[in-house]
Amino acid sequence: MNILITGCAGFVGFHLSNHLSNIKSLKIYGVDNFSSISERTQILRKKYLKKNKKIFFNKIDISNQDLLIKKFRNIKLDFVVHLAAQPGVRLSQKKPINTVDQNIKNFVNILEFCNKKKVKNLFYASSSSVYGLDSNFRENQKLLNTTSIYAATKLSNEIIASTYQYLYNINSLGLRFFTIYGPFGREDMVYFKFLNQIQKSNRITVYGDSKSSRSFTYIDDVVKSLELLIKKYVKKKNYNEFINIGNSNSYSLKNLIEIIEEKFDKNFKKVFLKRNKSDLKKTFASTKKLKKIINFTPKTKLKDGMIKFITWYKNYYNEK
Repeated sequence: MNILITGCAGFVGFHLSNHLSNIKSLKIYGVDNFSSISERTQILRKKYLKKNKKIFFNKIDISNQDLLIKKFRNIKLDFVVHLAAQPGVRLSQKKPINTVDQNIKNFVNILEFCNKKKVKNLFYASSSSVYGLDSNFRENQKLLNTTSIYAATKLSNEIIASTYQYLYNINSLGLRFFTIYGPFGREDMVYFKFLNQIQKSNRITVYGDSKSSRSFTYIDDVVKSLELLIKKYVKKKNYNEFINIGNSNSYSLKNLIEIIEEKFDKNFKKVFLKRNKSDLKKTFASTKKLKKIINFTPKTKLKDGMIKFITWYKNYYNEK
């Protein structure tokens, strides 16, 4: 089976590409424009991708649909996993037009690519942020009160994907990711920012208070979930769904800070700033649907995952 992964040098795309490349029945193609704001970690990801001879990846901006089609003209694709996007709630506030271009226009480009290439299976990155305020974080929730431009673009993707499935029979599964963390991660995420801030100034910046909580989900659990979902959904003839990919346990920022204090071996101060209006106070993933479909759910405890991340951070990210 031939699988194309967009954003293969991004956090999730990098790990997924490497993970799936070890499965003999799969041939992995990847594209990325290497424009991530996580510059240092992307350099490391790119370095490792080049070493993996089982991944066929190219520098392509998916906004250039003609080039994308030309590159894959003679390759039959069975699956597209679309992970390329402009991530980040706060960044979407600073760069709303760029976020819309990257997350909506480019998403339509991928749908058009699938339509022209007759690819019938599309997985795409959505986000837990689509649930917004007053949510039970279950896939069957009808009213979604989004609080950020980023979330609005992801919700738009879900609506557009549904329309393309109706019009052109392109099956799609929206992946509602919950706060993914781990080695080679995004530098703008709170767990990564904390360690960088400690290194530079021996203090961390906390928006709001430390009571806010997230379904922190370790990257290995995410790629395992995606592998099992691909195996399951490639056999389906018709589908247009959304699914939560997250840890059902919600951990507070206080929990995260305590783990860093214990394991990072450095004293640091905490500076509290006003909470961003777009930030949700709490997320907690409902994983009943995921469990029912693949008999697997992310279960890595935050402490265990952060120990792995901190070890990676010290060994690789800090190397001179």
